[in-house]
Amino acid sequence: MDIKTTNNVNTQTTTQTATSQQATQNTTSESKMTNSQISRQMMNNSILAAQEEVSIAAGDKSMALLYRAAIEAINEELAPTMGENSVQKNAEEGIDYSPEATADRIVSFATKFFATHQQQNQSMGFDDQVSSFMVKIGDAIDQGFKEASDILSGLKVLQGDIAEGVDQTYELIQQKLAQFAQDRLDANTAKTETKEA
Repeated sequence: MDIKTTNNVNTQTTTQTATSQQATQNTTSESKMTNSQISRQMMNNSILAAQEEVSIAAGDKSMALLYRAAIEAINEELAPTMGENSVQKNAEEGIDYSPEATADRIVSFATKFFATHQQQNQSMGFDDQVSSFMVKIGDAIDQGFKEASDILSGLKVLQGDIAEGVDQTYELIQQKLAQFAQDRLDANTAKTETKEA
């Protein structure tokens, strides 16, 4: 009887040691990840977990995911110069997630940081400030769209109306960003001409 008890205790101790080592390895690998990466991983895991319970076949849900992914990517892009969570994520019930409304919100959030970008890049000319800001924001939006599209593809819902909505939102964002840049350049030209007159 003592031999069985000893073997049982040894087995439990070995199992506990292996579990403890696995937890330590997980903690070590997680500590090498940035907060942003951990946050993104948690968001992706929760989305994939939700797949088991809920179908994201409704267009509004996919546009909400697209919006959150774009905002998260903009946050990540702006974090080194403007701090963590520069863009507040807000995905409340009742928000209009049509392509037009989603594009408006993404562009509005992204472009409100232009003045800060200017202050941080005072050595650049105005045209270069506009250009570098548009590249930075454009890259972040592209990254967000890619991640959201990958998730929707993985859920096998990136088709039909949802795919059209994603494409339409992306096109609207590009148009609105181009208009934002052009408006800034035109205003600066008018301001320069007024000073010279």
